[in-house]
Amino acid sequence: MDCENYWPSRGAPGPRTFRTNARIIWRRETLAQAHWILWVLFIGLQIADVVTTNYALTNPGNWEANPIMQLSQTYLGAAWWLPKVAAVGFAAVALPQTLRPWPVLFAVSYYVIVVSGNLALL
Repeated sequence: MDCENYWPSRGAPGPRTFRTNARIIWRRETLAQAHWILWVLFIGLQIADVVTTNYALTNPGNWEANPIMQLSQTYLGAAWWLPKVAAVGFAAVALPQTLRPWPVLFAVSYYVIVVSGNLALL
């Protein structure tokens, strides 16, 4: 074993440097994967919200609780979900730039509750 390769004055990286860099890379990759999983869940929940809302509104006694979507249903009719697509598209462009998972996690949690409420009304 050659001692010159491990001499501190030569600037050879220590074992902690490698581990720290590996942790940072692993954390970035994990956050990116979690971010994409949350986005897939968010889009799936949006689709589930539209489908369950349409189905729930066919039953008498049910109404849209969101006043903005209710206005959209009044003026756009069957295409009431188009403003929702525009909002999701805007979020899809704006939020991934930050790579912070909490806004998408919050939205996914909220829409789990919304879709669950729609399913309860069926």
